[in-house]
Amino acid sequence: MKFAKYWEKQDVNVDEKQFGQPIISVWGGSNTSSEDADHNAQKRVASLNAFMASDFTEKGDYEYWVGFVREELLEEVKAPDDTVLAVLTRNHYGALVLNTDVALFGDIDVTPPSFIERFLEKFGKTKKDKGYYLKKIEAYQAAHPDLSFRVYETHSGIRFIETSRVINSQDPIVTSLFKDLNVDPLYQHLCHRQACFRARLSPKPWRIGMARPASRFPRCNENEMTAFRLWLSGYEKASQGTTVVKHLASFGARRADATVQRVIELHDRHACLRSGTLA
Repeated sequence: MKFAKYWEKQDVNVDEKQFGQPIISVWGGSNTSSEDADHNAQKRVASLNAFMASDFTEKGDYEYWVGFVREELLEEVKAPDDTVLAVLTRNHYGALVLNTDVALFGDIDVTPPSFIERFLEKFGKTKKDKGYYLKKIEAYQAAHPDLSFRVYETHSGIRFIETSRVINSQDPIVTSLFKDLNVDPLYQHLCHRQACFRARLSPKPWRIGMARPASRFPRCNENEMTAFRLWLSGYEKASQGTTVVKHLASFGARRADATVQRVIELHDRHACLRSGTLA
């Protein structure tokens, strides 16, 4: 998992026509020290110079050069042998995120049907709603009895956890399983690149009447930090009465792998409340 405890910044003058701004901040991360983070930032300045000299023109593409995921690391959850089971972070729009490389998570987006799809449903075309994907997971497990799934409803789709054994993001099974169950290809790509699976644990702010935070981690001055603390207080109050997931069903073996079970308990404690509006 690519998360850093220390962050340092280097500001670089860039071509405003290419990046949409005259200065871009290059962040270096490290789990060793601030000095090492600064050294990594300087190395990334060199990478940025190479990036600008290449054919890439979108500043968003530069995110792939930073190495670490630029999110606030809130907590590391460890096994008795000190192995990291999961990392809790806060993402760029302020939501709490579970990151793990020992339990396979997958999210399936269920988009509202188009006019044509609704029309065709009247003539027998399969309606691909949440129930459709729940049955798809059930059928997949029946065809792969060595696997087991815990399935949840989300605001806009389905989330599942494979519970039978530890599966990391680089396991060859991930590609075929995600493809067969219609997991978003971008999510799969990010899991592979970040060397972990991710699951959001708290609401998206716009679903609870909140704007995104005005600044992004790491925050550089007291004004930004004060503003974020105020935002976070409002976000936590607005989150009351909501839940990110609701448990729908489990397929396969009743007992989960012991390591995976610890991650499930962590996930459910934060994201799966008995009552609440999905957000």
